[in-house]
Amino acid sequence: MSKPANHQELDDLALRVLHGIADETEQAALQELLRTKPEARHRFVLQATQHAMLCREGAAGSLAVDKRLYFERLEDDGQGRAWAKTAWLAAAAVAATLLVASLLLRPTDAMAALERVVQVAQETVTRCYSVRVLEAGPPEAPATGRGPYPPANHLEGATLWMKGPGEFVLRQGLPNGEIRTFGGDRAGSWTMRGLGPVKVSPDPTRFGRAIFAPSGEVAFLDLRTQLNRLKADYDAEWLDDESPDVRKLRAVRQRQAQGGPKEVELWFDPVSGIIERLILRQLPRNNGGPRSLELILLSSDPLPDAFFRHESHHEPERPILLEP
Repeated sequence: MSKPANHQELDDLALRVLHGIADETEQAALQELLRTKPEARHRFVLQATQHAMLCREGAAGSLAVDKRLYFERLEDDGQGRAWAKTAWLAAAAVAATLLVASLLLRPTDAMAALERVVQVAQETVTRCYSVRVLEAGPPEAPATGRGPYPPANHLEGATLWMKGPGEFVLRQGLPNGEIRTFGGDRAGSWTMRGLGPVKVSPDPTRFGRAIFAPSGEVAFLDLRTQLNRLKADYDAEWLDDESPDVRKLRAVRQRQAQGGPKEVELWFDPVSGIIERLILRQLPRNNGGPRSLELILLSSDPLPDAFFRHESHHEPERPILLEP
């Protein structure tokens, strides 16, 4: 039976590390395999155990063809001490590699892991999330025609794109069948609805304010800003792993803290730090909106900066209204 494809790479890297001849690139490659592949960790432990056993047997001379000649030569040139030293160095390299890999795989401090997630949220990494309403708010009065449709009341099935600070696009369907799109970057914000004009403002928080402002009813959709509140106003704890490649945290709002959801659950990639799933439970009820909702990562594929400008979301002839 042939080996799985990744075992050959693991075996080659492990052999070089165990013999102390791996360079920094090879050591990093082995650590990455150990961190991301449970079967690689299991196989490496077996290899390290076998290697240590062979070192002990070799030092004792049991592997020599002529054991008497072996020990005579050791007494003459002092290689016995060198052999033992090499064996101990190899064992130390194994221990160090396993320690680093285990620390990267499973941090013991939930707040430290949360710090990493917050840091990644500040970076210019594109993320696309689907929004799902888990628990709706009170029934709203039916609207007719184009009507007033509060942004926070129509988030089921919406799509949220995020990149660097201030760069976002939120697309949501309205009860009358129209699509409303908010967006913005560091230079300003914009919104359009149905076939109507595009409204543009130099204020980055002007449009979609009810969705993204810290005092808004669904403020945690602004992950970059609001994740910082988790560090200050919430107590975080690990939850049981559902997958070796995804970590799960629960953050519960402290008794004295105000605003924000009462409880947050988030799943994230331990390597990239990108949130793959986020549940916000018992959101504030200031201005309507859902009681609880969920964000699910659809993609982290790169998008150009132009995607977050309104020109990328409408035809060239669409009327544009500039606000002062």
